[in-house]
Amino acid sequence: MLGVGFSCVTNRVGYQTDHPCTINRHPKARIKGKLSNPKPDSLLTHVKSASKQQLHTTTHDCASSAITLLMHISTQFYLWKFFMYQMTTEFLNKAARTKNYSGAELEGVVKSAVSFALNRQITMDDLTKPLDEESIKVTMDDFVNALHEITPAFGASTDDLERCRLRGIVDCGKAHKHIYQRAMLLVEQVKVSKGSPLVTCLLEGPAGSGKTAMAASVGIDSDFAYVKIISAETMIGFSESSKCAQICKVFEDAYKSQFSMIILDDIERLLEYVAIGPRFSNLISQTLLVLLKRVPPKGKNLLVVGTTSEVGFLESVGMCDVFSVTYHVPKLKKEDAKKVLHHLDVFDDGDLDAAAEALDDMPIKKLYTLVEMAAQGPTGGSAEAIYAGEKIDINHFFSILSDIIRY
Repeated sequence: MLGVGFSCVTNRVGYQTDHPCTINRHPKARIKGKLSNPKPDSLLTHVKSASKQQLHTTTHDCASSAITLLMHISTQFYLWKFFMYQMTTEFLNKAARTKNYSGAELEGVVKSAVSFALNRQITMDDLTKPLDEESIKVTMDDFVNALHEITPAFGASTDDLERCRLRGIVDCGKAHKHIYQRAMLLVEQVKVSKGSPLVTCLLEGPAGSGKTAMAASVGIDSDFAYVKIISAETMIGFSESSKCAQICKVFEDAYKSQFSMIILDDIERLLEYVAIGPRFSNLISQTLLVLLKRVPPKGKNLLVVGTTSEVGFLESVGMCDVFSVTYHVPKLKKEDAKKVLHHLDVFDDGDLDAAAEALDDMPIKKLYTLVEMAAQGPTGGSAEAIYAGEKIDINHFFSILSDIIRY
C-alpha cells in the first residue's frame, strides 16, 4: 500500500491561504492549503531502487512508468509529503497503465487521486467541520479511481471494446477458438518482429457470427497501449471527406505509440456499400487502401483487424488483397450451440440436446437473442426467475424459434 500523508494549515473548507494549490471535486468543496515539503531526491532514489528490485516480475515499461508517475508526485507536486511503506508489484502494475499518459495527464491523475482522498474527509452536510488531518491518506484505490477518471488521449478505448462483447467470451467451438489463437499469434508477431511493422488481418463471416466481439477481445488481451475501433456508428452524418479525415487521424495517432491496434468494424458500412446499384464511396475505399499499405514510422508497430459480412464486395474492390491473412468466422454448429447453452445454464439437461439441435447453423448473436426472448416466459415476467436458477420451458422455446422466419 502506498500511503500519502500531508498536513494542512487550514482547518475548514474554503479558508484562503497563500499557496496556489487548489483541489476541487464539488462546487462547495474547495480545499486550499500549504502542505509540507518532502525530499524529492531521496524519494526518487528509494523508488528507483525498489523498482529495480521488482524488475524480475514487471516489464521495463512498468518500472519506468512507476518512476515517471512518482516523479510527478514528488517533484512537480512537492507540496505533498509521501511515506513509502512498501513498493509493491501491485503499484508497479497499476503504474504500467499510465504508459501512454502524457506529463499533463499524469499530473491530472495525481491531482484526481488526492481529490478522492480529500473527498472522503469532507462532509457536505457540514462544510465547516474541521478536517481530520491525520486520517487523510492517498491509497491505491484512489489511484485506481483516478485512472478511471483521467483517460489518455492516445490510450486504449477499453469501454468501446467492452461494449462490443457485452456477454463476454464463452467457449463456442473449435473454429472460434482456433481463430482467436491465430489472431493472438499476430499480436505476438507485432510485438517481437523486426521486419513486419505492419500486420493486417480480416475476419469475414455471416452477420452476428461474433467477428466484432472476437476482434475486441484480441484488442483487450493484446495489452497494447493504443487500441481504437473505427466504426460507421461513430461517424453518422459525416461527409466523405470528414470520414476520411477521421480515419486518417486514428492511424496518425496510432503511429505515436510503439505497439498499436486498430479495428475496422464492418468495413462495408464504412464504405457506405449498398447492394442495389451497387454503390460505395470510392474516396473512403482509396483512403483505406493507402493506409492499409502504409508502413508505420521506424520503431512503431501496428496491427489492423478488419471485420466484414460482405467479403465478396471487398474482393471486387481489391480490399481483401491488402490484408495479410483472412479468417472465416462461421455460424454455430449443433455441438457449438450446445456448449454455449451449457454455459448459459437455462435449460434442463434433458432439453439441452433438443435445443442445440434446433439451433444448428445459427449465428451466436441470434442465439443469445432467442434465449433472452424465451426467458421472458409465455406471459412475460419470468426472466428474473430464469436467471436465478429456473429453466426455460422447451416447448415455449420452440414456439419462439418458429417465429423466426429467417436467420
